[in-house]
Amino acid sequence: MREHEVPTHVQAEDKVLLWFSFPQIVAITAVCALSYGAYRYAPVGPSEARIALAVLFGLTGIAAVVGKIGGRRLPLVAADLLKYRLGAGLYIGTVSQLVRDEPPAPPMPARSGYGPLRLMARRSRLALRRLRRKMRGERGRRNGRMVLRPRDLFGRLRGGKDMSNRIVSGRNASVRNGKKKRRRFWRSFLGAAVVAVLVATASQSATTVVLADGHEEIERWRDEIDFELTDPVPGRRVFVERLSVTGDRAEVTLAAATDLDIRVRAFGGPEGDWLRFWGSARLAKGERIDYSLPLHGPVPSFTFSWEDDLEQAGALTITHEKIPHSLPAAENELCNVRLTSLGWSPGEVSGVIDSECSVLVVETVELQTVAGHVEVAEMALMDAEVTEVIGTVSASSGGSRVSVPFVPDDLTRFSLPVGDGEALHDVSVDVTLQATLSIAVPPLTTLTHVPERTEYRTETVSLLRPGTSRTVSDTVTVTHDDGSTTHHVISAVLSIPSKTVRKDVTLTIVHPERVESETLEREPFSKVREERLSMSSAVGSDDPFSALVLPKPEPEEPPAEQTPAGDLRSWFDQLGWDWPW
Repeated sequence: MREHEVPTHVQAEDKVLLWFSFPQIVAITAVCALSYGAYRYAPVGPSEARIALAVLFGLTGIAAVVGKIGGRRLPLVAADLLKYRLGAGLYIGTVSQLVRDEPPAPPMPARSGYGPLRLMARRSRLALRRLRRKMRGERGRRNGRMVLRPRDLFGRLRGGKDMSNRIVSGRNASVRNGKKKRRRFWRSFLGAAVVAVLVATASQSATTVVLADGHEEIERWRDEIDFELTDPVPGRRVFVERLSVTGDRAEVTLAAATDLDIRVRAFGGPEGDWLRFWGSARLAKGERIDYSLPLHGPVPSFTFSWEDDLEQAGALTITHEKIPHSLPAAENELCNVRLTSLGWSPGEVSGVIDSECSVLVVETVELQTVAGHVEVAEMALMDAEVTEVIGTVSASSGGSRVSVPFVPDDLTRFSLPVGDGEALHDVSVDVTLQATLSIAVPPLTTLTHVPERTEYRTETVSLLRPGTSRTVSDTVTVTHDDGSTTHHVISAVLSIPSKTVRKDVTLTIVHPERVESETLEREPFSKVREERLSMSSAVGSDDPFSALVLPKPEPEEPPAEQTPAGDLRSWFDQLGWDWPW
């Protein structure tokens, strides 16, 4: 006894692959496909957020498919809870059912007839049965029906044709067939891998975008589907009438050539695959719409997909080569310039240049510091005041060139005429500047050499003789004849008055050799300084707008009319056929 079969009248689910039944496998496959769709097309930003959303959606779906509560599927439990919450708070049933120890067995769902899906499934099963019967060489049926053996597809070994005496149940069968179970596991694993590959291939083919402007994909699909596709109507549906980049935003104007639904997506990120903007609109023929789209990362891009009233679809993509991002800038000591805006409109390319000029710059000058007996000059770095800046902005693209005056510390605008048609316009901008500088210089030192000389100088010298006064006294003894003496005191006053005495004196002065210096203040002097700055960028253009001319509708065929038999005979005669009756 190597295998057993479950009778068809037993209410047990067949485990087709591992622990899953066939409906569960189909449901899990659908959940995986929807999760991939959520990752691929969800407008929620970077890929990490879309991966998290897809994983959350997949885990929730798989839990709803395989999860059970009390032996019941989660969708059934959720439906019962919803009915309980939203339905009436009454119990419809007999009183005896409320006092049972065990809940009653759920009633079998009544079949209300074959719907379209059930008819397709039934026809598929009949076709598979006929194919299996041809491959096995079987001609008859068992009890009027084909025996369905789904386990044969995933690992059951058929030992012979007579299966009536090979029913084994319980623990003995599992012990005896241990090796076969391992074989069945690996066969089931290989079967699951094949199913996963087929699902991935189907998902990849399902996500293929068929553009209305391409004929190869339509011809390839025409042979694989069971209905006829309408021939594509050639012509553009969406035109880009303006593309302008300012900072980290892009202004885009779209024009519709016919009535259509449009969806706009802006991508960015490090690799250009992050969805940064999503929008949709309904446009009539000739209507225009403006979008302000964000620019993010080094390779931004825009995609405009459309679907018209003819049930045809397509897309228009503006790649990062056609978007002037990031805008260039140039720096120098005199002025810093940057291209703040660059755009295209039919027939012209326009741009805006912002500038910021310095008030003080450092200028190298040859400065004379000493003059006269010794000349001293040296190169020096001096602070120079910018008094005036003039210049010219020259922009060129292809064979077109334009020059406009430069506006310092403000915006300078230029416009270039370009040809019509889809192209990539390379724009080169040259800024030529001429500044007048005022440089304050230090004082100039003048040196004078004086040789040695002798100088004779006669000068009148005036001396003041001071006056003086002095009293002189003395005692005199007089001897008389009689020999007597008489003492007498004699005093005299001596006085000399003051007087100024003048006298000419000749002086000899010797001057040694020397260098005399003198400091002279100098006025600031002016100097002209020239600079040149260059920038380059590129912007894409589109073809001129033209309305879509729709083809005339095909005339409807008149309804079929019954033709009498006599007319049929004459018709056969006209065609040269023999009348068979």
